[in-house]
Amino acid sequence: MHNTSTDYKRIIVRLPNWVGDVVMATPTLRCLRRHFPNARIDVTLIPYVRKIIEGTPWFDNIIEYSPNGEHAGMGGFLKYVRRLRRENYDLALVLPNSFSSALLMFLTGAGRRVGYGRQGRGFLLTDPVTPPTENGKFVPQPMVEYYLRLCEEIGATAPSIKTELFVDSASEQRADELFARYHIGRGDAIVAINPGAAYGSSKLWNPARFAEVVDTLVEREGCDIVLLGAPHERKVVQAIVAAARSEFANLSEEDVELDLLKSIIKRCDLLITVDSGPRHFAVAFDKPVVVLMGPTDPRYTDCNTEKTIILRVDGLACAPCHIKECPTEHECMTGITSEMVVRAATQLLAKYVKKS
Repeated sequence: MHNTSTDYKRIIVRLPNWVGDVVMATPTLRCLRRHFPNARIDVTLIPYVRKIIEGTPWFDNIIEYSPNGEHAGMGGFLKYVRRLRRENYDLALVLPNSFSSALLMFLTGAGRRVGYGRQGRGFLLTDPVTPPTENGKFVPQPMVEYYLRLCEEIGATAPSIKTELFVDSASEQRADELFARYHIGRGDAIVAINPGAAYGSSKLWNPARFAEVVDTLVEREGCDIVLLGAPHERKVVQAIVAAARSEFANLSEEDVELDLLKSIIKRCDLLITVDSGPRHFAVAFDKPVVVLMGPTDPRYTDCNTEKTIILRVDGLACAPCHIKECPTEHECMTGITSEMVVRAATQLLAKYVKKS
């Protein structure tokens, strides 16, 4: 660790592009603000993830990087670089592992640039941090801790690894209106179900099994079900709707952006989800979560909370594979039964939600 003085005046943080990774970066932002209370801290990110962290009190400005929009092409790229160089940052923290993210921070001219020395990009960083390895191989670790390791490099330690998110009054009002319109909240518990994932079909579960879970929780447990889904996930959601016999709130037909999604999940008692971004919203709001984990290594997203149950099929030679489209029988997901999901959900409901 290179412990340093705490006299940084201007700090830029390059945030990740994936929804869940942005949430898992929130302890890093909190740590920076705690150790550099008088510094100006800016974050730069792609537009899609902006609403995840709007309202967060640990930074001063959001600078969008739109490689497919305003900053497309060489002219747009140079416009973005000039925007950052004007700020005269003295510290840049590079959270993503990509070569391009390190190059961008190099071009800011920041005096100190801290990130992992991966993807052949170490020469772009003043402090290329060695990732955790064992026998020469990279060892997966929780992304929360992975990002915080960069803070340690500059002498900042975090007393807590808990993720946090914040909501705004407009989203809270819209969530209240949705819940009233769909009559959500009259049952014994509100259970949100998130069946979709932007990563690829390898993370998806059989819609008919989701329907079985919905019917069981409604009929046996008296739950209100809130079905979530982005526009590109509506095919999966529609298959669940067609297979289920129970009544529930299908919010996939609503215009639910990420700020509103935060407020919706914040109002639910439990989330059942594949391994995707909304899982991390629930954890940040201290909600119980059942995660159906297939092709990905659970060590990356370990949230260190007893309120999360990870359902996995053990003993598969092919898993975790991190392949987006399964080329074989998709055993990592087909091996998870609806009974397993219901059992995990009722266990969490009994422990954290329903009071006898």
